[in-house]
Amino acid sequence: MFSLIFLLFLMFMFSCENEEEQMEYAKIYFPLSTRATNGVFVANFDFTKDTTFIVGAYCAGSILPTQDVSVQIAFAEDLLTESQVTNPALAGYELLPASAYEVSPEDMIVTIKKGTERGDIKITFHNTNLDDSKQYILPLKIASTSQYEISPTHGTLFFGIKKQ
Repeated sequence: MFSLIFLLFLMFMFSCENEEEQMEYAKIYFPLSTRATNGVFVANFDFTKDTTFIVGAYCAGSILPTQDVSVQIAFAEDLLTESQVTNPALAGYELLPASAYEVSPEDMIVTIKKGTERGDIKITFHNTNLDDSKQYILPLKIASTSQYEISPTHGTLFFGIKKQ
């Protein structure tokens, strides 16, 4: 009986790690970038009407965040220009004109609430303003976070748009 109690005590002690230690390896990332092909996540849109798309910033860790995490999302035209030189798959895309979309919230700061894993921006694409013979791209990046590191592999999202 003593050995059973001692074993349960040991299991309890080692399973109750500090929450900070459990979140030590947490990363903030765009899940859509994990679904990219040749570096581009492609969405096929109907160019006869506007389309709204939710883009999430996620916190990946062994537990949910213990406090709110502020995430600044930004446009990444510079990264697109650099990547188009080295990635031929990006060469066929034209930068989406600023008049062709609206982002909410406008400041592009999202909050991953305590106890949750994601914060979202809403992008409304004004597809009727686009040339349906072209492919467009909206480059986004996670510019900063109030906590945790930005994923080095999924902190950028090249959001490709083409006619359905």
